[in-house]
Order: sequence, then structure tokens, then C-alpha cells
Amino acid sequence: MTEFAALPTPPGTRFGPVRLVTETGSTNADLLAAASGGQPEGAVLVTDHQTAGRGRQQRVWHDEPGGSLLVSVLLRPDPDRASLVPLVTGLAAVDAVAEVGRGVAVGLKWPNDVLSVERSERKLAGILAEATTTPGPTPAAGDRPAVRPSMAVVVGMGLNLRWVTAPPDEVANRAVTMEELVGGPVDRDALLAAYLRGLERWYGELERGGPVLDRYRACCVTLDRDVRFVTSTGEVRGRAIGIGATGTLVLDAGGGRTVELHAGDAHHVASASG
Repeated sequence: MTEFAALPTPPGTRFGPVRLVTETGSTNADLLAAASGGQPEGAVLVTDHQTAGRGRQQRVWHDEPGGSLLVSVLLRPDPDRASLVPLVTGLAAVDAVAEVGRGVAVGLKWPNDVLSVERSERKLAGILAEATTTPGPTPAAGDRPAVRPSMAVVVGMGLNLRWVTAPPDEVANRAVTMEELVGGPVDRDALLAAYLRGLERWYGELERGGPVLDRYRACCVTLDRDVRFVTSTGEVRGRAIGIGATGTLVLDAGGGRTVELHAGDAHHVASASG
């Protein structure tokens, strides 16, 4: 990891410092290490390129330098609400794309892949949340209370800004960039600021017990779809009929059987009803 540069901190948010590094292995891994050292909530790390980026299910995340918004944020949620952090992160991404893209329509594939509604649900962004228990923030100078254990959640997002080189067909057919959707250049730092403002809004709603799930259900393009759900132990098929109180995906698996899914990949296998 090379030397950091500072980026502007969005006013009215808890986020900062916002640091930029030219290249690193993984912004999530870097902030998880910082969390273990007592880094307070709100730290943000952005990079131009990751050499060991990760997605869900241990997938490798590939990027080209300058082609993506690659950002991780350190949060310290109430453990009882931590399972909803990935969902509120998706809502922040939806808000940011709509703001910077002047109304570009995107939706969320459960739990938080950002898909273009207008471009055959091609993927615009992926989000990975990773949790750990840490010593908690370091007390201020002069304070003597013991540092209690604290949950830390690091949420990383990779959002396609532009194609640096022409992608192969298998990538172009399932992915899309922000500049394709907008039809012109997109400023990464403006998108980052909009994302952090959206995250302040929806994470704040989560802390206050606000209507996070109502908004998520309105944005989720997986609901009312037939899905094939892949987990580490097998496959489940059914119709997505709801989002549970902890952010789970509820499936009607047929034969009067309902399945509640906590983690894995939901693959859409039919068009939305309607």
C-alpha cells in the first residue's frame, strides 16, 4: 500500500478521514486491520486499484486502474442491527447513482448488487460487508475506562465508472458502467460524496429504527421473482416473497414450504411479474 492522500469529507456526515491510496491489496482488509487497532467509526478508504479485491462467496474482484469507484467504510453498528448494514449500503448506492446520474434507474438484487433497470439488469456495482469483533475505539487522552469489545463492520463497494479498455463480450453482456448509463463523463469524487451522504442518511435511519426495510423492499428487484439460490451446501429454488426483519430473503419453495435465506447468491431465473 502506497502513501495516502486526503479527500474532502462530506459536510453533515460522520465520515472521515476520507483517504485515497493509489493501489492496495484490498480496501476492506486494510480497514478491518484498522478496526482491530481501535479505529473509530467513519473511516473511509478509496483506491484507484486493488490487487486482491474480493466479492461475496470468495470471488475475486477484478478492476482496471481508474475504471471504478473502489471504497470501503468502517462502521460500528449496534450488533442487533448489524445484519441490515449491507442493505442500507445498497440503498446509499441507489441514491448516489440517481443523484449523480440525474435520475438513472437502478435496483438491488438481494442483498445488495446494484443492477441497471434500463440495461437488462446488467450489474453496475457489487458490495461486500465483513464483520469482526474488535477492542473498540481508543479512549480519548485522559480517559481511563476499560475499552469494551465492539462490533466493526467494513463495507466495501466496487462501482463501474468506465471501461478503461474494451471488455470481453462475456463481461459487457452482464455488466454496465456509470458512464454508459449517463452518456458522458462521471466524476468519481462527486459520486463518492453522494454515496457517503446516502450512507449517512440510511445508516442514520437504521440507528433510529426508521423505515429502512420499507425502502429496501421498494428498491429490491428480486422480490416477486423466481430465483435459484446457491449456498455453500447446495441449491434452493423458489419464489422470493419477502424480506425478513433481519434482512433475510424469504422464499416460497413450493409444497407449503417457506425458506428463509441468510447468505448466498440469488440468481434470477424469470422476469418480474406484473
